[in-house]
Amino acid sequence: MITLNNQSTNGKRGLTASVAGKLAIAALLVAAQPAFAEDQKAVPKQLAAVGSLKIDNLSVAKAPPVDAKRFYVIDPGHFNMTSQTYVMGANDNKLQMHGLIDGGKLPHVMSSPKFVGMANTTYDRIAHGKRDDYVRLHDPQTLEAVADIDIPEIRFLTGLMERTASLSVDDKYMLIQQFSPSSGVGLVDLEAKKYVKTMPVPDCYHVFPAAKQNFFMHCRDGSLLQVTYDNQGNSKQKNTKVFHAENEYLHNNPYYSNSAGRLVWPTYEGKIFQAKLSDSGAEFLKPIEIFTDKEKKDKWGPGGWQPIAFHKERNEIYLLADQRAKWTHKLPSRFVVVADGTTGKRLRRIDLKHAIDSIAVTQDKNPTLIAASIEHKIIYTFDAIGGKQLASMDEMGKAPQIIVTMDK
Repeated sequence: MITLNNQSTNGKRGLTASVAGKLAIAALLVAAQPAFAEDQKAVPKQLAAVGSLKIDNLSVAKAPPVDAKRFYVIDPGHFNMTSQTYVMGANDNKLQMHGLIDGGKLPHVMSSPKFVGMANTTYDRIAHGKRDDYVRLHDPQTLEAVADIDIPEIRFLTGLMERTASLSVDDKYMLIQQFSPSSGVGLVDLEAKKYVKTMPVPDCYHVFPAAKQNFFMHCRDGSLLQVTYDNQGNSKQKNTKVFHAENEYLHNNPYYSNSAGRLVWPTYEGKIFQAKLSDSGAEFLKPIEIFTDKEKKDKWGPGGWQPIAFHKERNEIYLLADQRAKWTHKLPSRFVVVADGTTGKRLRRIDLKHAIDSIAVTQDKNPTLIAASIEHKIIYTFDAIGGKQLASMDEMGKAPQIIVTMDK
């Protein structure tokens, strides 16, 4: 990983050039260093310094150890054939850029204290040709690949949905949804570094892992499918009760915590369905109506690509919302409504003052609300309790879309 003096910003951009540009310059200079070393006197003066970057300041460093403020921003472009995942931190009320990881088309990125897991797809002729799906594990500090596992070409290539691939609760397996030619979930043994099996499932979507090698999926009839699997990929399946009606449409990107088994899932109108998932089954909580009748008449509703977050210890739901017309639930919003996760009581409303597509919340005692604007290519951070904007970083690639925080 190339680091440029651990660059950060605390509200206004603190970089003299774009992050991507400096990383590219740094990579170029590193590649050229052997030639410079042979004859330092031959280095043209104009190359001795690039802005504030000096050749003798260049170093290959590690990102800091993973903590609760670490997060990842996935930038798939706009269905581009390659992607970037920004490795970031939100310590000291600032934004830190620790590095980036290159990926393939529409990658799934999963966080663990041990590694960064990525499910990737590439083609041997860039945009066409033979398809290759694979899993890579990256060291969370050097960002170097520590495992590369070939898998069948099963990944569900659609607009980024965080939970169509997941790590198991113990981080030993990766579970990858297959959409075509038939419904299934691929089982990848990360310790043995091998693909085990594609487990057949009905027409169900998303993967929510639970303890003792279980996972749940959402099925078309409004129930959850519970799947128990062994190390060879043999599975047993059963459905829960139907927990929502057919006309209660759910957003594509719910919140789920592997460590807590907490599922928080908003409808297009702002009704929140919740469940606690474990190897014993699904415990459905009483649904919450986030908006009052008056607010609904005033056309308040959730909206964005990643519109829901949850703080486990504080038991708080964060919903990205705005006044909007029907069927605009994928468009950005300006506000975050915070409610108690049990009673649904409104706790506060945060005015982000920006059009935001995706939100996430860190899980520490002083949580940070992270917000991404795809159109403006900016990442913002806010005090999740007080609502004050803390920092921002612009020129974030092409389309910073999904935010992945540390769950444990």
